[in-house]
Amino acid sequence: MTSRTRSATLSVDTINLASDRPSFSFTLHAGECLALLLLNDSAQTLGALSDILSGHRPAGNGRLTLLGQDISRRPVGQRGLAVVGARDPLFEHLSVRNNLAFPLRARKLPQDQATHKIAQLLALLGLELQADALPSALTVSERLRAQLARALATDPAVIILEDIFAGLDSETRTDIHQRLIRLQRARETSFLLLTRDRSDALTAASCIGVIADGVLLQIGSATELMERPVSARVAAAMTDANILTGLAITVEDDIVQTRLACGGTMEALAEGDVAEDDLVELCIRPGKIALMFPRGATSTDGAEGSLPATLSDIRNLGDVLVLRVRLADSTEMTVHRPAGSLPPGVAVGQTVLLAWGPSAAVVFPSQDKEG
Repeated sequence: MTSRTRSATLSVDTINLASDRPSFSFTLHAGECLALLLLNDSAQTLGALSDILSGHRPAGNGRLTLLGQDISRRPVGQRGLAVVGARDPLFEHLSVRNNLAFPLRARKLPQDQATHKIAQLLALLGLELQADALPSALTVSERLRAQLARALATDPAVIILEDIFAGLDSETRTDIHQRLIRLQRARETSFLLLTRDRSDALTAASCIGVIADGVLLQIGSATELMERPVSARVAAAMTDANILTGLAITVEDDIVQTRLACGGTMEALAEGDVAEDDLVELCIRPGKIALMFPRGATSTDGAEGSLPATLSDIRNLGDVLVLRVRLADSTEMTVHRPAGSLPPGVAVGQTVLLAWGPSAAVVFPSQDKEG
């Protein structure tokens, strides 16, 4: 079942992260994990978004609707939301079991029902052996799982995951990702992940919203964001696309011939309103670039439809080679090639030619033009 056929669990309309920034809206569907990926925004901005949703900070003129009910003015703890993150730690003086019992006592759940529910949550998060341990005795993974269990205790419609993967080692990160997937499948839990890490957003979420400087740039599936980004910034954020500035020389059938600042002329597909003589930003993904190694080439002049560059670094990451090249104007670019695909004898300092077809690159109006 896709998010398009699922009902809306949480709708957030016209909220602002700063008074001088435009408002934005988004919808979280039932059983979905939506990630909001904050690019260069600080932890304080991420926390501010979490506070608006949970009620610690007013939503201003914004409106929050949960399961069809307006919760915009409801107090903290009465919104049907739960927050998991470093700012909502476990009670250090209580055991894991009693941390889980605390919100159930606040709801005045009968003791026998609370005991049964706690046992279920401990089993669900693999914490049976740690039930009577204090938080100080837990591993990082166990502590985070206990926070998730406590959040689940109140049966929230949405759990907000506030930068929970920050600082985790790779093994713990993988474990928590897998547990979140199982929770989604077992309980149809809806998660809103607030993160500054692209890999976590891609791993956890079926839908991603990209936020920069308090502005929602684009929201959609990972495929949509990678294949149809709305700006050079989204392209760079989601695919590590190289961004080259230039001037649109001709625009014909959505193909833009661009004279680049580095001196070359390349073609790419137009995205947005691009006209001749516009300043533009050409985006090309590292894996879409072809490399040619001219024998005995010492000139900086490339063949037509190619860019001359100097190979400055080669890194073998197993299945992929990551190459850094320097253009004539000292612009650095990244190129990805399959392992073992380079000709024998290729070395740092060698002249290379970069090439791609028009459909492999995208040209956007320059941010300077838009601003």
